[in-house]
Amino acid sequence: MGIRFFRGDKIRYEHEYRQIREIVRIISREFQKEPVYVLTNVLVANGQLDCVLLTRNGPLILELKAFSGEIHGIENGGWEVVTGDGPIQLPNLFLQAKNHRQDFVDRLIPIFREHLTHIPGNNLRKMSSWLYFCKGSTYPDNQIDFRRVKWFRVVTAENLLESMRFIDSGYTLRLQDMDAIVEGLHLEEYQFESGRPVLPRPMIAPKRFRLSRGAVAALAIILLLIGVLALMYLVPGARVAVMSTFSGIGAVFSGLVQESGRDLIKSNSGPADAQDAMIYLNRIRISEGLAPVPYDERAFGLALSRSADMAAFRYLDYTNPETGSSARTLKEQFGIPENRTVVETAYGQWNGYTYGIEQHAVDAWVSDEGNRDRLFAPYSGGSIACTQGYCSFIGILDIPDADIAPAAVLENAMEQENTTVEEF
Repeated sequence: MGIRFFRGDKIRYEHEYRQIREIVRIISREFQKEPVYVLTNVLVANGQLDCVLLTRNGPLILELKAFSGEIHGIENGGWEVVTGDGPIQLPNLFLQAKNHRQDFVDRLIPIFREHLTHIPGNNLRKMSSWLYFCKGSTYPDNQIDFRRVKWFRVVTAENLLESMRFIDSGYTLRLQDMDAIVEGLHLEEYQFESGRPVLPRPMIAPKRFRLSRGAVAALAIILLLIGVLALMYLVPGARVAVMSTFSGIGAVFSGLVQESGRDLIKSNSGPADAQDAMIYLNRIRISEGLAPVPYDERAFGLALSRSADMAAFRYLDYTNPETGSSARTLKEQFGIPENRTVVETAYGQWNGYTYGIEQHAVDAWVSDEGNRDRLFAPYSGGSIACTQGYCSFIGILDIPDADIAPAAVLENAMEQENTTVEEF
């Protein structure tokens, strides 16, 4: 999933930059398939947090210290680091970590109440606040009892990863939860190496309204009729000639209006809608460093068939509960060979087919980890199609019987519980 960087203020000290780069190098090996947000210089009520890591296990505050040696300090009194050049006196770092933790908890409480209502408020206070020293530093035993003060640690590059594996916040942060936190803190996303801000993804401009060919023809005929009527009243004898052809023109007009109505009132995706949706999906894939997926007519036919089946039988799942049909059982009917794997992702909304539903489905899938992994697979072709309020993405893998990780069907951009998934 990758690591993203957000900041409240720019990094001003070289040792902070070096230590954060060291931390990123360590965690990037462990969290290759999970999102990690690195927050730097986050302003809080009584100071500034050097570094906060947002992982699935919750926030972790790291106070960066550019010292290397034997560290001495307890809950009360001052601290010191015994280096090769002698002891260095420090303020009470335990109290500093405790105050930073409380300030950050206070800052997150309104964000959690508004956007993360699924997380109990008392679990937020399990947040960890650690001191991060340079390599080679040690913190002898018999000082602070970490079994009693579970939120506090003194760590270095040698034991950071090991200590992070035992964090127990009592909840799990989803990708959308991390987004809500950085947005609520008003942090700026940036590129760590260059320090430049990351520009937001360009908004996809809505399609301009276009009249179908039938509607254009109907409008032309209306203008023609207006001209003919004017001619009938202005030119003597023209009325008889015009009336003789009026019924024929009326029939043609009626047919064109019906065709226009069918174009303007849609209940399912057309090839153009599917291609636009794939362009939208591919922009997201490219922004994540992935190759685009070519639009495939076979995948479109299968996706349209699957969405129509869900609409007809009123279910949202990967297998028809009455007929047992699925993308796997239908793929050969649409020209997809038996030795190719088809992967399906499903989405539904209660208000039927609406303009842009295909892109809404993509947004919902990308916000869910399991469906996001499916959309980011190395497909040789794919398509998206919707019927009424049901949508299906079909991706084609050029390998037989691939083991695809399960993903939940999504409804109204929210995860549904107790759903089953068929692996194709």
